[in-house]
Amino acid sequence: MKSFSFKLPLFWKFSFAIISIVLIFGSINSILIYNNVQTALQSETKKRALFIANSISNQITTSILFEDYISLQNTINSIKEIDDNIFYIFVLDNKNRLLVHTFKTDLPLDLLRANILKENQKYNTQLLLLKDLDKEIILDVAVPILGGRIGAVRVGLKESSIIADVQKTVNIFWLMVAAFLFVGIAGALVFAKFITKPIKAIQNVADGIDLNQIGKSEIPQIRIREKFLDKIKMLFRAEDEIDILADKFNQMIIRLDKAYRDLQNAQATIIQSEKLATVGTLTAGLAHEINNPVAGLQNCIRRIKNDPSNIEQIIKYINMMETATDKIGNVLGNLLNFTRRQTGGSESLSVNEIIENSLLLVSHRLEKLKISITKNFQTELPNIRGNKNQLEQVMLNLLINSLDSIEEKCISDPACEKRIILNAARKDNYVILYIQDTGKGIPENIKDKIFDPFFTTKQPGKGTGLGLSVVYKIIESHNGKIQIDSNEGIDTTVKISIPVYK
Repeated sequence: MKSFSFKLPLFWKFSFAIISIVLIFGSINSILIYNNVQTALQSETKKRALFIANSISNQITTSILFEDYISLQNTINSIKEIDDNIFYIFVLDNKNRLLVHTFKTDLPLDLLRANILKENQKYNTQLLLLKDLDKEIILDVAVPILGGRIGAVRVGLKESSIIADVQKTVNIFWLMVAAFLFVGIAGALVFAKFITKPIKAIQNVADGIDLNQIGKSEIPQIRIREKFLDKIKMLFRAEDEIDILADKFNQMIIRLDKAYRDLQNAQATIIQSEKLATVGTLTAGLAHEINNPVAGLQNCIRRIKNDPSNIEQIIKYINMMETATDKIGNVLGNLLNFTRRQTGGSESLSVNEIIENSLLLVSHRLEKLKISITKNFQTELPNIRGNKNQLEQVMLNLLINSLDSIEEKCISDPACEKRIILNAARKDNYVILYIQDTGKGIPENIKDKIFDPFFTTKQPGKGTGLGLSVVYKIIESHNGKIQIDSNEGIDTTVKISIPVYK
């Protein structure tokens, strides 16, 4: 079952929690208060009713004995008028016959039959709800006169006053609950702000961190609770978990910055190591490229020494010597540029120049293996943005891989085609470069491993397993893309996309 989530600020979480707790406990307490207050008031009302009934009993005893019913009526009327909570008073003789009452009309028969005193009973109380009494809840108290020998007094008190008092008490309690809710929500607002403000400061710093700038610019630090309400400097602070979180976050950023710098240095070291390893594989060819011009120089010097007076011949040999030294200079210059640890940033680069410099370094192997180079470049190809030294390393690594692949294929098939095709064209904001060779291709079962560090299919001593891994990292750092498609035993095509220089 799919879970549902939504964003709810901390203030509302605190508020809902406080409101829920206050309402739950308020409801429970209001029920308890209602029951306890009602019980207490009913007990007090019962005592009061007994007191009134006994007082009436004492006052009217003489009037009953002398059968002075007018005085008896006046007495109960006056007592009823004094207390608004008295609903009725009536007097019965010892045979339970009505003598006097305070009703304006006849006394209800249902009331007369209710709450009858038993023999030798000191008093009796009963809650009544009679339709003839306007559905009023009445506490009816019956008290005997002279032990019941001459009659009894019945007094009815309204329960509505008790209910009103209980309701008033509960209302006051709910007003207190509302006050607590208001204070609680205000406290939640302050508390939430006190908690969320430092968290938002951490969030803002986290959002402001540019991973591309780590290791290059000064990293931000989190500062929280340095001033009270952002105005008054705090002289002392009691640190809590949020302060620890901010401190740990600052330490994490510092460690991340250091780790990134170490990673950059390690990556630069790996690239440089792979570059030097590549130079090692080219040593024989470079020596050949230098030895041929040196042999020509030696030959020119020997001829000049044999006939130093032949000015025309000297001029001819000097031109040949200049050509030879230029070739040596170009080879050594390209080699030095390639092996130099370059720290510069991106610049505008010519794709043609990068390819020609790389081909120059592998020219001896191309001649030795008799491999043809086909170049199909778009006219007016735009420059690309990048690091010249690194991109030449990419091109050289890919050319060496193509040469090795063709060489290995020709061992088993001497009549194999020996060709490398280079295509370059612009597409949108990228220059797309294709390097296609007719080598042995890549087996299907290792295609997903070719960019893994230290993975190689070459014989020991012929490869470090870092070539394509370094190539991938360099292309990625240039915001480019690299893709390799290969048909085992037929060919391999490398597609590189590098952003155009703007």
